[in-house]
Amino acid sequence: MEIKPAKQQNKAFVASDYQEVERDFAFISDSLFPIERLQKLILLVDKNLIKQSTIFDIFKGGNLPEGKKSIAVKVKIQAHDRTLTGAEIELLTDKIISSAKKEGLVLRDY
Repeated sequence: MEIKPAKQQNKAFVASDYQEVERDFAFISDSLFPIERLQKLILLVDKNLIKQSTIFDIFKGGNLPEGKKSIAVKVKIQAHDRTLTGAEIELLTDKIISSAKKEGLVLRDY
C-alpha cells in the first residue's frame, strides 16, 4: 500500500516594495478587558492596511485608577500598492482610537 503525503496549500509571503509604518498606542481599560479583543478590533479597522497588532506592555498600578490597566500596542501599517501619505496614516490612527473608544478604552496621555 502506497502512502501519499497530504496536500498542503502554502500561501506565499508577498513582500511589499512600499515602506511599513509603525505606531504605538497605549489605552486605559478596565482591568478585566481582554487584551486579545483590543488586538482584533485594531485589525478590523482596516484589513488591507493594518498588517499586525502586537501587545508589548500591560501595566497596572502607579498613577492608574483602581481597577484599570494600561495596554500598549504596536500597530504595523503598510500598503502593497503605494506609499501611504501622512494624511492617510493620521486618518487610520484616528479610526483606531475611535474604534477603541467605542469599546470603552481611553487613549493614555501620560
